[in-house]
Amino acid sequence: MNKILTGSIAGAAGIVLLLGGAGTFALWNDTVVIPGATITAGTLTVETGTSTWSDQNDVTIESIDDYLIVPGDTLTYETVLNVDAVGDNIQAQIVVDQGSIISDDVEANVALEELLKKETTVEVVDGSGVGASVGVGRTGFDLTAGEHELLVTVTIAFPEDAADDDDAKTGAVYLSGLAVILSQTL
Repeated sequence: MNKILTGSIAGAAGIVLLLGGAGTFALWNDTVVIPGATITAGTLTVETGTSTWSDQNDVTIESIDDYLIVPGDTLTYETVLNVDAVGDNIQAQIVVDQGSIISDDVEANVALEELLKKETTVEVVDGSGVGASVGVGRTGFDLTAGEHELLVTVTIAFPEDAADDDDAKTGAVYLSGLAVILSQTL
């Protein structure tokens, strides 16, 4: 009985080796070419049009570099962006380039820079009046393929209660390079 049991175990072990590790067990496979087409990446190009700065009283600011902002002021920058969107399902986002609101490395200047960045918003409206506005400097919207004229409004507020902030009230910030970033999002 021992010989029969030993022979059966050895035979089973041999079958396992042939099936698992010896590489003689194969699955059928084949390859087929799937008909397709070429895809092309879209583009998103932007050019700026005319732009203006104004204050809370709708007074046009001729030179933003010469403007002396005080607590309670609200500055508005308006520009037209000419956008050419090529692609399907384009979702876009526009943000204020926070790196374009800059100051020298002086305590009062840095304090004013940080304060104004927190109080900056952007709004975008297309030529048909459709648009979106979200605080804290960003907004998202659908952008259909084609050419668009987008009216972009950046609002920068110097809060009235900032008069109590001794650090910010004597600061200087450069806005002459203010920029927005239009990008495609997922």
